[in-house]
Amino acid sequence: MWRLQGVSAPRPHPPPSFQGCAPIPFYKRVCICLVAGKAYEITYVRLRFHTSRPESFAIYKRTHTSGPWEPYQYYSASCQKTYGRPEGHSLWPGEDERVAFCTSEFSDISPLNGGNIAFSTLEGRPSAYNFEESPVLQEWVTSTEILISLDRLNTFGDDIFKDPRVLQSYYYAVSDFSVGGRCKCNGHASECGPNEAGQLACRCQHNTTGVDCERCLPFFQDRPWARGTAEDANECLPCNCSGHSSECTFDRELFRSTGHGGHCHHCRDHTAGPHCEHCERNYYRWAPRTPCQPCDCHPAGSLGLQCDNSGTCTCKPTVTGWKCDRCRPGFHSLSEGGCRPCTCNAAGSLGTCDPHSGSCPCKENVEGSLCDRCRPGTFNLQPHNPAGCSSCFCYGHSKVCAPAAGFQAHHILSDFRHGADGWQARSTGSSGRPLQWSRNGILLSLQGEEGLSAPEKFLGDQRLSYGQPVILTLHVPPGGSPPAVHLRLEGAGLALALRPSGPPRPQDSRQPGQVQLWFLLQETSEEADIPLPAFHFQRLLANLTALGIWIRGQGLGHSGAVVLCEVQLTSARAQQGLAPPASWVETCSCPQGYTGQFCELCALGYKREIPRGGPYTSCIPCTCNQHGTCDPSTGFYGNAFAGHADDCQPCPCPDRSACTAIPQSGEVVCTHCPPGQRGRRCESCEDGYFGDPLGLSGTPQPCRQCQCSGNVDLNAVGNCDPRSGRCLRCLYNTTGAHCERCEDGFYGSALATRPEDKCAPCSCDLRGSVSEKITCNPVTGQCACLPHVTGRDCSRCSPGFYDLKSERGCQSCKCHPLGSLENKCHPRTGQCPCRPGVTGQSCDRCQLGFFGFSIKGCRDCKCSPLGAASPQCHENSTCVCRPGFVGYKCDRCQDNFFLVDGDTGCQECPTCYALVKEEAAKLKARLMLMEGWLQGSDCGSPWGPLDVLQGEAPRGDVYQSHHLLQEAREAFLEQVVDLEGAMKATWKQLQVLRGSVRCDQAGAQKTCAQLTELGEAVRSSEEGVLRAASALPFLVSLQEGSSPPANWSHLASEAHILARSHQDMAIKIEAAARKALLASNTSHEHLQHLLRGKEASEARRELEDRYQEVQAAQTSLGTAVAEVLPKAERALTTVKQVIGDAAPHLVLLVTPGAMPQNSQARHLDWKVKALEQKLAQRERQAVQAEGALHVEAGAVLKKMEPFMQLRNKTTAALTQASSAVQAATLTVIGAKTLLADLEGVKLKFPLPKEQAALKRRAGSIRARLLEESKRKTRQAERMLGNAAALSSSTKKKSKEAELMAKENAKLAKALLREGKQRHRHASRLASQTQATLRQASRLRQIQESRGSLVKDIQVLSELLVKLGSLDTHRAPAQTLNETQRALESLRLQLGSQGALHRKLKRLQQESARQELQIESFESDLAEIRADKHNLETILSSLPEHCAS
Repeated sequence: MWRLQGVSAPRPHPPPSFQGCAPIPFYKRVCICLVAGKAYEITYVRLRFHTSRPESFAIYKRTHTSGPWEPYQYYSASCQKTYGRPEGHSLWPGEDERVAFCTSEFSDISPLNGGNIAFSTLEGRPSAYNFEESPVLQEWVTSTEILISLDRLNTFGDDIFKDPRVLQSYYYAVSDFSVGGRCKCNGHASECGPNEAGQLACRCQHNTTGVDCERCLPFFQDRPWARGTAEDANECLPCNCSGHSSECTFDRELFRSTGHGGHCHHCRDHTAGPHCEHCERNYYRWAPRTPCQPCDCHPAGSLGLQCDNSGTCTCKPTVTGWKCDRCRPGFHSLSEGGCRPCTCNAAGSLGTCDPHSGSCPCKENVEGSLCDRCRPGTFNLQPHNPAGCSSCFCYGHSKVCAPAAGFQAHHILSDFRHGADGWQARSTGSSGRPLQWSRNGILLSLQGEEGLSAPEKFLGDQRLSYGQPVILTLHVPPGGSPPAVHLRLEGAGLALALRPSGPPRPQDSRQPGQVQLWFLLQETSEEADIPLPAFHFQRLLANLTALGIWIRGQGLGHSGAVVLCEVQLTSARAQQGLAPPASWVETCSCPQGYTGQFCELCALGYKREIPRGGPYTSCIPCTCNQHGTCDPSTGFYGNAFAGHADDCQPCPCPDRSACTAIPQSGEVVCTHCPPGQRGRRCESCEDGYFGDPLGLSGTPQPCRQCQCSGNVDLNAVGNCDPRSGRCLRCLYNTTGAHCERCEDGFYGSALATRPEDKCAPCSCDLRGSVSEKITCNPVTGQCACLPHVTGRDCSRCSPGFYDLKSERGCQSCKCHPLGSLENKCHPRTGQCPCRPGVTGQSCDRCQLGFFGFSIKGCRDCKCSPLGAASPQCHENSTCVCRPGFVGYKCDRCQDNFFLVDGDTGCQECPTCYALVKEEAAKLKARLMLMEGWLQGSDCGSPWGPLDVLQGEAPRGDVYQSHHLLQEAREAFLEQVVDLEGAMKATWKQLQVLRGSVRCDQAGAQKTCAQLTELGEAVRSSEEGVLRAASALPFLVSLQEGSSPPANWSHLASEAHILARSHQDMAIKIEAAARKALLASNTSHEHLQHLLRGKEASEARRELEDRYQEVQAAQTSLGTAVAEVLPKAERALTTVKQVIGDAAPHLVLLVTPGAMPQNSQARHLDWKVKALEQKLAQRERQAVQAEGALHVEAGAVLKKMEPFMQLRNKTTAALTQASSAVQAATLTVIGAKTLLADLEGVKLKFPLPKEQAALKRRAGSIRARLLEESKRKTRQAERMLGNAAALSSSTKKKSKEAELMAKENAKLAKALLREGKQRHRHASRLASQTQATLRQASRLRQIQESRGSLVKDIQVLSELLVKLGSLDTHRAPAQTLNETQRALESLRLQLGSQGALHRKLKRLQQESARQELQIESFESDLAEIRADKHNLETILSSLPEHCAS
């Protein structure tokens, strides 16, 4: 508020102390200008004049410093004439509220001094009550300058005469000028102060800035600036620039479309977007929080420089790569147009061309930039040839060849449709044997190493098959795979093995199960690491002596039979039809001296350098010495220079090979023996060969190479016997006539090509092997192991066994099925892997400090280390406590003990506490004595309704000898005593729980509050039980009388009055019982809440899971036994039937010819005994398993006993309360039987939970509405200050809100009443009894109702055991209409006088006696209360530790 005092203006010019006023042309006008320095929200303007108030003056304001003057208010006695404004103008809602009013209220000349003028900026503005939502009014009250324009004086009419001297005596004098308002901070600041420039400015909050907090901070532009209100601060939110920019502006279009208007600028780290949320062009990132990285797309290979989120660029069709920087396979030379396709010859290249140079990688025998021509010495470029071109053979005489014309493909085939077709089976070291042939083919043996030898049509000169496939068609079982197969070729003194040239190929989709294996007859298919040269491979094919198919056994793991269906060898022959040409047949270009298609012949005038040396021998010119031409192949010896016809004699050598004559002796010696032969006449075999070429020892046998399976040293001498061919120097631990098998004590494949794959020592572990003498399997190497020993060398125990020792094997781990994780143990120590908390070698017991051995392990005892005598607890998790400690975990001090400083133990309290305990014991004894008095007190003998049925005729004194209500009263008394005991037990448990919870610790306040509420509920329940017990003696019954009533009407009236008193007492008992039931329900709810605690819930779930596991195991075992027993019984029945059928034949056993039957009978008898033993064993196992399961289930149930006991105790409280209510109900029914007015009496048992819930709901609604109205009232008062009109409006709204709250409360009460009515309608209990002899049959219905009630209580107990819902069942509702008629009949039958009078008199005496007993009882209660008060006084004076 600004305030100026003592402003006067006797002259027509403004005082110099006010600035900002424009010159006033009219001499009568004076202006007062107040410059605030910043914008303010003006509440009022107040002027006090020292002189009389002007006749006309106005208030102006400027909203902005440089803005125009705007009128605020006009004051004039002539508004229309002076200011052109009507007087007393008012606004309607919706009109422009920025209008200045004009009034003549303050324009009178009186008072002559001290006149006040108060202007409120919001008065008369319809939106004043919603100022926060009216931008028009917010601008209306905003002002930076206030101008008071004093336009015309009040002159007592002197202005009419215009006397200057008189007019100069008038002047304006303002004694007080005050303006009320607040800094205009638009709701974003609570104070103003000078800024750095010394100007007044708001101290902005809510991320706003500016002198008036009129805009958001530079980086808080996420939503448009808005004025702060009481409901919403409308704070400016920061721009979401993803951490990549610190500059942003507000984008209205972005805010309209996305709800976020902060548009970021100058994004860093190569980001872009309104929120810098994505990478800029040609950049990417893997995840939102990773930095942006350049795409680096190749400009020539990519379609664009932008990549996707993984950095992968979009490539041109012939380009590939992450960055499109390399050509696709089959293309090369990346350029602006992409990549050019490779033009490599597919038959001669190994793959695609080089992506940079375009050069093609050629196969071994191919050359050229496009791999389109064969190398010198090769021919026939083919795509299936791994080398590309085949090497020229030409018998080694030429390197120039080409495909020969006139040859066609020819297939040598064995399809086994009509037999084995000459194929023979072979095994290592044996000759051929018959095959297992069927129409499907030849069955292959998969055990060991077996082979098949081909017939003659596959042997001989097979040079024309070089480079062509041998195709084997096999039939394998479904899901199986063909065995490991390889081909063995022998010939020309060479031997080799071929592997398949590719994986198995399906033959035909119409023949499922058939696959083909291809073997190329080429050096590239050899299994050897260094294959034979091409020339030697073709030399072997030129004289192929053996072709074998060998199968490497799969062992027992390969299931099903494998059948060889077909063998096909591709070769060539001379053209005979339209078959496709055989381009792989060569024709050689022979050098001088050679001729023939393959240069296999010497030309005319040439002969073999070695006579009869064969086509591999070189040809040399003939030197016939003018005797003629020479034979290119044969050889002779002699002196060719003698000139005689018989100078040259044929050489006595095999095949007339060359020889020479020794000059000195003339002996002829063969110089060129055939391969494998030696000696002067080639009479013996060379080393490494065997036979008898000249028949010196019998039938001539050609020299053949020794077959030692590659297991001899070829450089050694004497590897085999020269006569028999038996191998003598086998290597690599092999043996046999051909070194074809492993020695004893070794295993493997003696026929393997590599030495490291041949025979290896068995190395059987002596500890686990059966015997040192028994060797291993020669193929698999499996040693003969002792029981429970495994491994190839019998060196380790089987799973579930340990401790490998000689002659014994391994012993069982015996891991406990519950305590161990698996039935495996350490192979040496036998330690089983235990579950958590379990120990022992076999995991059969809990660790120290753990309990509850189960399939989940053992649980931690958690015994208090301070109070427990041992960390080990009992099976119910209770610990053994040290002296002075109590509790399940020994974690608190017992009564009369306290925890000493330092937490070292519990120390006994001083002896003063013993006095308190003694007094408490005495008080407890007196209470027990009174409880016995209550239990023992009665009003007479019980009423037996059966006496009525025993009489022959109705009598009037049937009710005089017994009490009608005695049975119900005794039942009720018994229930009250039981309920009192349950209350005491509940109180003790509450004390234990309260002692175990430490309320001073964090997080225990809620539990302590619940325990306090529970204690109050127990106390309330106990008081209700005592009130019910104290009210019971007032229920008295009619006594026996001998004389009939004298005055029936009078006595009936007295009986009616007395019955009314009994009814009132019954209502009191009913109320007490209802309170007891309510307290019991509350106790049960709290106890159930505690039972739902984490520890109890977990323990209960664990026990239930374990019990389910036991039940599942027992069920599965029973199912297995049930499945096995019928089978065993059927088998036993079958055996017995067989024995019965065989009995007649057993007579023949005495005859010599009965030996076969005797053997059969013994066999059957042995089977019977075996089945019986097996059945007995299964039964024993089933019995043992069932017993173990029963023991386990018993243990689980035993562990559940503490929880069941706690549930039972909780259930007992509710049961006792329900029983008390039931007994009270029966008492009321008995009392009402004596009344004449019994109609309309109905019991009401509202549910406390529903009442409490509805009350809480109504209270919460009322409190919330009242709090909301108060809050709005405070906001209005704080915002509008001392604006009376706004305050009154707000209070009015508050009253309306309060009325609304009251209406809601009424609605809640109506809901509550409706809930009560529905509950009463659903749970009414009506009882009926018999008053006369005619109604005796109704007794049976009462007994049935009682039985139904007992059943309902049992069902309730079962539901409590299962932690089900809580409900109280009552007997069905019945009417009492016939009772009045029965009493009328009774009155008619009472014929004697004075009986009822005496009966009533006795009843009054009994009532007086009971009143005396009640007075005595109340006196005793008063003494007990006094003693209790004294004990409490003593307890409060005890030391702190004892009092706790």
